[in-house]
Amino acid sequence: MTRPVRAPTQPVESTFRFAGERLAAHWKVLHAGDLEPWPDAQRSRLLQNLPGAEAGDPARLVVALQDAWRAYHEGDFAGAHARGLMLGLAGAGVALRAACAEARYRDTDASARHARLTALLPVAEALRNALPEEPNSHFRLAQVLGDLLENQDAQVRPDEAVLQSQHAALRHALRLAPRHGEAQLALGVFHASAIARLGAIGARMGCAASATAAEHHLELARRLLPGHPRVWLETGRALQLLSGVRQGSAITEAFRRAAKMTPRDAVSALDADWARAQLR
Repeated sequence: MTRPVRAPTQPVESTFRFAGERLAAHWKVLHAGDLEPWPDAQRSRLLQNLPGAEAGDPARLVVALQDAWRAYHEGDFAGAHARGLMLGLAGAGVALRAACAEARYRDTDASARHARLTALLPVAEALRNALPEEPNSHFRLAQVLGDLLENQDAQVRPDEAVLQSQHAALRHALRLAPRHGEAQLALGVFHASAIARLGAIGARMGCAASATAAEHHLELARRLLPGHPRVWLETGRALQLLSGVRQGSAITEAFRRAAKMTPRDAVSALDADWARAQLR
């Protein structure tokens, strides 16, 4: 299923600001979904040993990482991606996150999204290999794979090897961090998408997908992230994939909940805007 691209109703870059200590003060709320560690001196010392990281004062890496994440949360996805790439694998997490957001919200052409996401795959795989004990190394790879699959025409049968790789990456992330709300959410959507694309029997045989599993992971995500628009937005989309018009009221309610939530950053504002668009 191809993602519809929704433009924000106002420039989100001018709406959210996380200058100075504001980013640190809001970090736990902003990253409740992916549990990304705060980029402090301790984190910098770990990341500085990764390939491509610039040798030198760890404090400089701290500042650079915080600046990249600040750009991401303010809605400057292209800037966040560029800043992250300049740091090698030390900045790959924010670079991948920002580029996926750029593809999701700003690329209006399917071929442009495909090109952007395809270019991210080697970076995501390198990060997974460099930091295999971190849940987000696996989650970032799963996100790129999932977005690539969603960008395909709905009539094209998905590559089951890619589906299995995405499934394995999400499960690995959750083995490392069971309370990773975004991985729970992505796994719920994975099951729903596989069923919609392969049929119930084909999805079960090809990648162990089921409607029961989809509903289970979506419910866990809602419990872990009750105030995040993305959770209800993706719940509505998953219900569309699973049941179509048979759950019309539940789908509408999910989008309504997402649309009414107070955004915490530019990304959640775009999610809420997307949900509002589904209600028009």
